[in-house]
Amino acid sequence: MRIQHVNPFASAALRNMRPRITCPLIRNRRSNTVAATPGGQAVSSSSGSSSSFGPSKQQAWVPPSGILKINPTLLQAGGLDVSREGPQARASFEGHLTSLFVPVNLDHPGLRVLNIDPPVITVEGFMSPGECDDIIQTATESGLMRQSGVGVGGYQVKDLDNVRTSSTLAATTEVLSQHPHLSSALNVMLSRARGLLGGPLPAEGPAAFSRPSQPGQVAFELPQVARYQPGQHFLTHEDAFPETVVGSKGYQRRATLLVYLNDCERGGATKFDILDIAVQPRKGTALLFFPAFANGIPDKRTLHTAQDAVAEKWVTQLWLSCGVRCTAQQQGSVPAFVRGTRTSSGPPVPKGRKRGVPPQRINTKI
Repeated sequence: MRIQHVNPFASAALRNMRPRITCPLIRNRRSNTVAATPGGQAVSSSSGSSSSFGPSKQQAWVPPSGILKINPTLLQAGGLDVSREGPQARASFEGHLTSLFVPVNLDHPGLRVLNIDPPVITVEGFMSPGECDDIIQTATESGLMRQSGVGVGGYQVKDLDNVRTSSTLAATTEVLSQHPHLSSALNVMLSRARGLLGGPLPAEGPAAFSRPSQPGQVAFELPQVARYQPGQHFLTHEDAFPETVVGSKGYQRRATLLVYLNDCERGGATKFDILDIAVQPRKGTALLFFPAFANGIPDKRTLHTAQDAVAEKWVTQLWLSCGVRCTAQQQGSVPAFVRGTRTSSGPPVPKGRKRGVPPQRINTKI
């Protein structure tokens, strides 16, 4: 397997260096749990132009499968400090985030880049220790922590092959109304998320947490608080909805913002299986990554695992989602993924196919 380590944010790297890798996967067609085959043989190639971002006129767009890593020494030191990079390099990375994923405020305090493509970002001090303690205390005292489920075809199936063994508090509208202290703490997280993410974001107010109800609408889903007791985990999975399910849901997850609410010296890391990057929980630190491309197609490179906790671990999760449009559904056509207000940008589209419509057919019936 040939994975490229590049001089961070070199503009030529983002334009031209597209090493390709493949990882044999075993996919549950109706679930977002995916098992990577260990020891699978990888095939490597590279592209010499930016066309690896999208298709030629004769070829349907294929999601990027290459990996661009930062220097291992920088990764070991906690990641790349974007504030030390030059304007051209920053502009290159900002364009990469905006065109394929979600705009990010690279000037946010404490921001570090752990991987260039797919982007993996951490923000130290995203929430204060007191704010983290408030969420843990309120979630504990609520008595609403329940065994976590795994989404399968729009339903929750518990204890699916022991994939997810944590417990979760789903911060529904009813829960937030009954626990104003929790609502206040989670709205602080929402406010910080607005300062970190760019582009068209949902309006503030009582309905700030919701699911997109129409094509192109962007919304923050209702957050979750999760607790992992010693030995508990969430095995390899992706946060994006499978293409066989997303049409019926009507939206796709575009960004995952996970905040660690306590320190874990050993165990409990978030491990990106294909990227070989592990993020150790640090109280108040946020982890940001992008489970789907801007056109709604899942980015399988972001497969990750919540590794076995050695001591108790607490996290809160927030997803930024975008509504999709289903066209000619009665004829079994695919959902047309909508990119919000940036529908005119992105990879070239083959002649005869409208922008925003994925090239392959998927089953939208569950």
